[in-house]
Amino acid sequence: MENAANSAQPDACRITCDVLTGFLGSGKTSLLNRFLHTETTRGVAVVINEIGAIGIDQLILSQISENVVLLESGCLCCSLSGSLRETLLDLKRQARAAGHPLTRVVIETTGLAEPAPILNILLGDQTLADSFVLGRVISTVDAHQALGQIRRQRETVRQVALADVLAITKTDLVDKQAELALNTALDGLNATALRVRANDADALTDIFVRANPAVPARSEPTHEAGTSHDSHRHNHAAHLHGAVNNESLWLGPQRIHPAGLAAWTHLLICEYGDRLLRCKGLLHLSDPIRDVFVQGVGRYFHPSAAIARWPDSDPRARMVVIGERIDPSWLRASLPAFLIDETGLLPRTLEELNQVVHSTCSHLHPM
Repeated sequence: MENAANSAQPDACRITCDVLTGFLGSGKTSLLNRFLHTETTRGVAVVINEIGAIGIDQLILSQISENVVLLESGCLCCSLSGSLRETLLDLKRQARAAGHPLTRVVIETTGLAEPAPILNILLGDQTLADSFVLGRVISTVDAHQALGQIRRQRETVRQVALADVLAITKTDLVDKQAELALNTALDGLNATALRVRANDADALTDIFVRANPAVPARSEPTHEAGTSHDSHRHNHAAHLHGAVNNESLWLGPQRIHPAGLAAWTHLLICEYGDRLLRCKGLLHLSDPIRDVFVQGVGRYFHPSAAIARWPDSDPRARMVVIGERIDPSWLRASLPAFLIDETGLLPRTLEELNQVVHSTCSHLHPM
């Protein structure tokens, strides 16, 4: 489970892939239409996935941009992974042959798609990883319909939970009280995502252009290693939705051996399995010394990517865990896994972790 360095190709030399998701009718195509009308889309291609036999969205957007490709008659998250791979590679080849720069691809999913399989394609396919890097996951949220969809639609919950940016659409159709109720529900599903009202003046810049919000930024800590339970400020809004919640871990400024990261991710996967949706974080690693961005989707933790500079003034490492019924007390108890500095020690339970830590890590201080 040890995370190696990511592709040898630096991010600056690879093509960024943003994933635009959101439930049926939530405004994905309208948002993308507005973005393509701006002056910031030079070098941008769009891949649209529609289930129906006729690609309506593709016909609309192709009037604005020539670089619009349709993946039809299937859903990216279940049947078209090979098609996505070939489409992205074809876009790169065509851009190179034409002498046109290709710097970004926006992938618009169907309204019924779950983002996780798509993210795993982008993160886990080595051929793609040599040329493409996952940018941001943008989820459109219909302010008028989303509360009901969160209660009824599993897809909406997953789309919100895995997002880096939540673009709130149709805010003109609801009053302030309804918008507040929606924001409270979104806090419970994904408190760490950048949240933007899609109709605001700077919305398109915030959603598509500004620095990638996929890297967890500084926020009020909910759990920090080395503190007592009484000092934790737990966000009870995280439990408004019965299944999905998100929890944050602050790990301190110390460097972590890659074996400790491997041990913790293995422990997390053993405990939560398919209930784990996404995990992302910033860590200081010790061997070799580097700062990295780590992310996992479902059961898969992809190779960590070195970052050129720490993104804010807070030196503490941090992890965000999103999944179904994530237990904050269990997460606190899992923290000693990061103390492990011997490769191959992969505890499956907290009991095994305690045995490993007591026998091999007694010389280390708590984080």
